[in-house]
Amino acid sequence: MNSMLSNVQNYQGLLAKQTGLENSDFATAHSANFSQLLSNAINGLNNNVNAMEQGTAGLISGTNNDLGKTMVQMTEAQLSVQTAVQVRNKVLDAYNDIKNMQF
Repeated sequence: MNSMLSNVQNYQGLLAKQTGLENSDFATAHSANFSQLLSNAINGLNNNVNAMEQGTAGLISGTNNDLGKTMVQMTEAQLSVQTAVQVRNKVLDAYNDIKNMQF
């Protein structure tokens, strides 16, 4: 069993050298980029929902008479939320697939 683990680790090391991924700075830099990308996506979703809420509140109170713009904001917010839910579902599916793998 130990020899098999040793072989796998050696193979991983060779793959890392061949692909240039042996440097931990690469993984650190890309994980920071992923974190920033995820944060930007969530902030964009939040901005779309807030714009829709403000437009709807303005339409209800009478301060905003642009029904077309409000409808566009509602559609954008709806699509943003649906996209976020689908991305979340795909991430959870991938996590569950990895969790259920047998080594």
